[in-house]
Amino acid sequence: MTVVTARTPFDMATVQRGARLRRSPFYEATQRYGPKGFTVYNHTLFPINFDDFEAEYWHLLNHVTLWDVAVERNVEVTGPDGFRFAQLLTCRDLSKCAVGQGKYVLITAPDGGIVNDPVMLRLDENTFWFA
Repeated sequence: MTVVTARTPFDMATVQRGARLRRSPFYEATQRYGPKGFTVYNHTLFPINFDDFEAEYWHLLNHVTLWDVAVERNVEVTGPDGFRFAQLLTCRDLSKCAVGQGKYVLITAPDGGIVNDPVMLRLDENTFWFA
């Protein structure tokens, strides 16, 4: 079993920062566990690994890992054709989703590939949140 312990913080001097690059609300907590590097996801610094990739894989498979999902954003679909547009995004039958319900959905490409897999919440007949 691999146990992640506090390490030397990642050297931010190696990252070129600008006004369009922000830190997650969990950035400082992340630093305590010594990420080996960051990438940029949705204009936010995102830790890419804390150990070697194989060790992290086995830890995920056999135990648990935590991910900073603050980099993800919600998308709202609304308007008179909100239902029709939301249905275009996914192969899931949204007519079976009652107002107030949430469902796990796949956002699909025209060729059938998976673009994303958000949780969808139906707020009213024509308003949906994808997160």
